[in-house]
Amino acid sequence: MAFQEREISSQRLRVYAFCFHACWVVIVALATIRRFSLPLEPLADRDVWGYLSPGLLKILGHPFIQSEGRGFVYPGFVYLTLRAFGNLNAVTIIQHLFGLGAGLLLLANWTAARRLLPNPRLPRILYDVFGLGMLATYLFSAQSILAEHHLRAEGILPFFALLGFGCTIQFFLAWRIDKNPSRAAWFGAASLLIAFLLPLFKPSFTLTSVLTTLPIWWQLFDRREKWVRKLAMVGGPVFTALVLLWIPEHRYAEADPRSRIFLPSSLFTIHARQIRAQIASDLATNPACLPYSHEQLQAILTLLDAEMAISTQIVRHNFSSLGFDADYLLYEDSFCRKLQDILPVREARADFYRFYFRRTWSEQPGAMLHKIVAQLGLFYNFDCPVYFEKSTRFDRSYNESYAFLSEPNRVVTMARVPLAMDYLQSLPALAQIHVAAVQPTALKLLMPLLGGTYLPIFLLSGVVMVWLLVAPQLRAACGWLGAVVAIGYGYNLGNNLAIACFHTLGVGRYSHVQLGTTLLTQGLALYLFVEIALWWRLRAITPPSCSSRLSRVTTAALK
Repeated sequence: MAFQEREISSQRLRVYAFCFHACWVVIVALATIRRFSLPLEPLADRDVWGYLSPGLLKILGHPFIQSEGRGFVYPGFVYLTLRAFGNLNAVTIIQHLFGLGAGLLLLANWTAARRLLPNPRLPRILYDVFGLGMLATYLFSAQSILAEHHLRAEGILPFFALLGFGCTIQFFLAWRIDKNPSRAAWFGAASLLIAFLLPLFKPSFTLTSVLTTLPIWWQLFDRREKWVRKLAMVGGPVFTALVLLWIPEHRYAEADPRSRIFLPSSLFTIHARQIRAQIASDLATNPACLPYSHEQLQAILTLLDAEMAISTQIVRHNFSSLGFDADYLLYEDSFCRKLQDILPVREARADFYRFYFRRTWSEQPGAMLHKIVAQLGLFYNFDCPVYFEKSTRFDRSYNESYAFLSEPNRVVTMARVPLAMDYLQSLPALAQIHVAAVQPTALKLLMPLLGGTYLPIFLLSGVVMVWLLVAPQLRAACGWLGAVVAIGYGYNLGNNLAIACFHTLGVGRYSHVQLGTTLLTQGLALYLFVEIALWWRLRAITPPSCSSRLSRVTTAALK
């Protein structure tokens, strides 16, 4: 009789496993059809030249260099794709495959995180259904499809962010649950290597990489851990990153003259309002410590006032929180170009940008902090911009792509590379086709709900973290899941704080690229709340003797 019951249970498990795997296969298949029903020609914008031109110049026989202050990793990916397939459409195809992979990583991470609980109380079927819902939300989201269609690092970055998140979860499982130090070291090393890679895709992920790998760095201080394993866990990724990432990055950056001025000029234009007030203050007080003459500063202030007056009239939505269009000052025939008449030498202009950015911080820290807090408020509110509910039309984007790449200083290079010219000539016809990444009706309803609940769940998670720290029994039951939730919020906090300091969160792609990690973290936080509620209910109805015995068993299992 017992054998028959076990046989029936085994059959049910096999049926359940088949249904679960069939569901995610169907979701991925439908998401694949959805992606590849769109035109394969990638979308471009005014930032794309820094990603595309290194590969085109390399194809023409020039050395591979960084361009316009961009890193080398994503331009290198574009170049290798062009070399391998001879077509720009291949970039879109590969990025869509990365997007599908990111969705599968999200589901895999969700499935693995349940093992962090020694005694999960929510039924497995409900947990898996929630995971399938998150997979569908990510893969069918219009913003995911749009990001994968762009010639930008955002097309593949979510895959690596979720891969790093998954390695951290596996590190926790191997270290604290399975008690397998060797396996933990491997996953810790993989997590560190991915953390070194992310900032080369997007520099704003630098602080994110620090925050999300803190548990792995903390492992170095564990006296019980062998120093050989510590060295392997950290030394391997550092050496690999040094050889494959940092040294090439430094070498390619030296060949890019704009890399020395791009970041300083961008910082200056983003903080133009605060810096303008500091220059005016210096002109009024005329301090002796300034390396610039009164006449130079007066000419610069006059130019900045004139160009900012124009930029406030043409400000786009991305920069509405700043009150002026920083891209106009940076890219157009505006402040940064006209400053050459006052400071002709490129290095002198870079020094000026850096000097006044630092001086404004030292003299007006309140104004700079106010800007940071205001920018963080664009993300941490009751309408989190990660969850974008609108559909996106491609025809206007194709028209803008053609207009940008047809400008004289770019079309000359495009014309010399047949595959680039074929792409450029296809854009006018695509601009006449009304094609869009359509947001499904269900997601139009779900996205505002997720965006509206992000901040309350984030704040409640902070309270729960404190509770976990002060309640030993609860920490034994849910502590490691809480640690993973904290790591997940680190992906948001690190990225957002860096952008708030150095740019603006009004640029939608800075938030949209965080969809995968944000969705997973918010889901895990909700699951943590449910498990704590069920734990508290069980604790309330369990007799004290049974409760203490259950606590001892749980603690022994964790040890």
